[in-house]
Parts: sequence; structure tokens; C-alpha cells
Amino acid sequence: MKLAISLACIGSLIAALSGCEMTPSDATSRSNTTHTLSDIKANIGCDASYQCKVIGVGERLTCGGPREYLIYSTKHTDEQDVEAVVSAITEQEKLNNKGKAPAVSCEPVMPIQTLCIAHTCQAVPL
Repeated sequence: MKLAISLACIGSLIAALSGCEMTPSDATSRSNTTHTLSDIKANIGCDASYQCKVIGVGERLTCGGPREYLIYSTKHTDEQDVEAVVSAITEQEKLNNKGKAPAVSCEPVMPIQTLCIAHTCQAVPL
């Protein structure tokens, strides 16, 4: 009787813990830090241009496309974290813009390219 109860308890414990298993590669591939847009903008240091990235942020009601382009560094910020923050901001702007009338004029927001110049990711016109 005690053996059956013990085995049932062990089985329940194993089942509960199996969903929490994390491999070493999982632990290193994702950052535990949640970033804000200001954190991302503040940490744009780089060693090489391949670490500098650009992503569109927000929604322009009149013209479509992003409201602005954000420069970030993969040296300091995980790309998936940036995409999650930008996606949340864009979705919130889409919700806020529902039912609003578009503006009369459309100011262009030109895409940018970024390079590592003096150990900082900087915008370079296309």
C-alpha cells in the first residue's frame, strides 16, 4: 500500500516537473530581461555593423507603414525582445487608431540603414 502511494506521488511529481524542464541552450538563447523602448534606444553600442539593426515601430493611420524606424544593437538587446516590444506598441497604436479619421496629408517616413560608427549604431540615409 505504501509503495503504491509512493509511486503515485513520484509519478505526479515527475509529471509536474516535466513541463518546467529547460535545456542549457534555452537558457542562453532568451534574455530574462524585459526591455522598454527607451532601454532599446539607450543601448546602441556596437563593435561591428552586423550588430546594428533597424525595425519599424507603430502605425501611421494616413499613409500606412511604420510611424518611425528604431535603431538597435544586437550586442545589447535580443532581436526577439525587440520584436516583442515593437509588436506590442504597434498593436496598441492600431487599437487606438480604430475609428479615427486619417489626416489630410501624409508625411513620408523614409526607411533608414544603420552602420556601426565610433562604436555606436547610427542611421545612414539610403
